[in-house]
Amino acid sequence: MKILSFILLLTLASNSFAVAPSVEGLFRNPNSQDIDGNLIVLKAMIEREATEEEYFKPSYYKFIFSIEGEDRVKFLQVEYNEGRMSNDDIVSTLFLNNFLPKVKSDELVERSLFYSLLTMYGLNKSEAISSILKRYSQNFVSNKNSLNKEKVELFDKYKKYLTAIKENEEIKEELQSPLESEDEEEKKKIQEIKAMSMYSESQSLKLVKEGRNFFLNLDLNGVTAKFTNEEHRLVKMKIVKGTDEVESFFSDYILFNGRHELPKQILIKDQGRVNYHVRFLGLNIFNNTGDNLQKRALRYKKLEEANISKKEPIQDSEPVENDKGQKILVKRPILIY
Repeated sequence: MKILSFILLLTLASNSFAVAPSVEGLFRNPNSQDIDGNLIVLKAMIEREATEEEYFKPSYYKFIFSIEGEDRVKFLQVEYNEGRMSNDDIVSTLFLNNFLPKVKSDELVERSLFYSLLTMYGLNKSEAISSILKRYSQNFVSNKNSLNKEKVELFDKYKKYLTAIKENEEIKEELQSPLESEDEEEKKKIQEIKAMSMYSESQSLKLVKEGRNFFLNLDLNGVTAKFTNEEHRLVKMKIVKGTDEVESFFSDYILFNGRHELPKQILIKDQGRVNYHVRFLGLNIFNNTGDNLQKRALRYKKLEEANISKKEPIQDSEPVENDKGQKILVKRPILIY
């Protein structure tokens, strides 16, 4: 039954997504393959852009997601002060038993955006970014509210038809498939509905040409974004909050494990116009057969505490300068909890 329903869904929707993708669909990293595990480990470096006087040491992170069903994601964040990311380099850890509610309720735009992007690229999920679209734009319509009613009704009728003939094959000759009709006008109407998009076309999404290339431009009056036309890769995004704005730019999309695509470089410009460079270093996906994420978090916490106990007390002194005369500073990125 599930296979038949899936085939039907493909039949009814096959023409539509390539022509008119939904807004939520665009924010699910659609050019990447499905996530085929329940434990996702994403590694990244975050570096605040230097000024003439100051250089900020980059921070390194391991973001671990445990998928605990459709609606629940547990999260572990481990911060390192060196790129080798060994146990001796751990400086902080964070465990969240329910990740998405915290991100969706975060009032700091750039931080909420950053973690939403992690779920987009690490989990192929748009739920967190959709919450940003709802909060800061006036014209966003969710997939649920933009479903094509005629197509859904036809789909439901066909599901009931399949259920009926499965329960009693003898009535198959008596029933007519909702996808067929002897009446020419009705047959024409069915074909029109099958050719429709599963979602009502968004008026906020426009195809534009820049030079020789085509892009999908999204304008939700508060949130704007640009995607490549064919692959639907996110190129840039801007969120406006009052007189402030947060901008992000995405480049160098690559396959990290042969199946899942991420941008190697992200630039996030915060509300204070400070630039943060985010570089993804790796993505690994597993089916967890070992300890749950909470137990793993406790082990990382013990390593963090052991490293803190080994540190010598910090003496007040002037920051060291590099060979360019810039003061070398360690500052936690505003994007990070």
